[in-house]
Amino acid sequence: MLNLSPSDVAASPFPHAVKQGILPDDLYRELRRDFPQTRAFAEQGETSGGVGSRVGKGTGFDIYRGDAAYAQLIESSPAWKRFDAWINSPEFVRKFNELFGDRLDALGCKVNVDPEAYDRERVEGREVLTETQTLADRAKSLGRKLFKHGDGGRKEAVRLFSRLDVEKSIGGYAKPPHCDRRNRLCSLIIYFTDLEEAGTTGGELNIYALKDEKAPQDHARHPHPEEVEVVATIVPKENLGVFFPCSNNSYHGVNALQSQDVERDFLYINISTDNFSAW
Repeated sequence: MLNLSPSDVAASPFPHAVKQGILPDDLYRELRRDFPQTRAFAEQGETSGGVGSRVGKGTGFDIYRGDAAYAQLIESSPAWKRFDAWINSPEFVRKFNELFGDRLDALGCKVNVDPEAYDRERVEGREVLTETQTLADRAKSLGRKLFKHGDGGRKEAVRLFSRLDVEKSIGGYAKPPHCDRRNRLCSLIIYFTDLEEAGTTGGELNIYALKDEKAPQDHARHPHPEEVEVVATIVPKENLGVFFPCSNNSYHGVNALQSQDVERDFLYINISTDNFSAW
């Protein structure tokens, strides 16, 4: 399903793969043809408000599993149904292991990444997503750190599930240097808009590195901007993919999309653990 092999993986500043034509051409064309229109996103937004938005209030729209609009998309499009079936399956976990499995220990991965532990029925709905950690989340994180130090750092057995977020960002969308949530094993971004062709300003993906050298597991997941530097800038193009483990040093961000009349369509896909920090 993904046109990626271990030879596509770059090691620095963290393991990642950037690939033009990441999806087979025929599948991409069908997904592009059936990509939800602005109206579908807006209608979903009217239903859910800003709850669980992955693109930020006023700077975009999203649709994902648990939404009525997502269910309608999968029902109406054979291409999206096929893609959803693969992303939400053990095969996606196996592909992740093929590409990055031999690097996970060095990155500080704390869980056992077992494709057989994949749970298709697990859905992470809007109501459980917040922009920042809650007090309960922080308490759980601290408890798990203490638990880890007490058990010799053994790998935790966890259930795995996937997210396939269909996203449309608009003017003002931006992301500072950050890592994704601690329960994310990996992130896969697939673009459906060519920003150069659209003549837009902003919207590029930045890859960052910490200025002071540290082991991956010693990185803070949300650094101050002055602590990092841009080492690569990726301009979105149609069927361009970026795939990486969500280790503590997987710093990335997005330059502010300044063009008001351009919609930046993309997918944000994750394999996640069931409420357990993976890093």
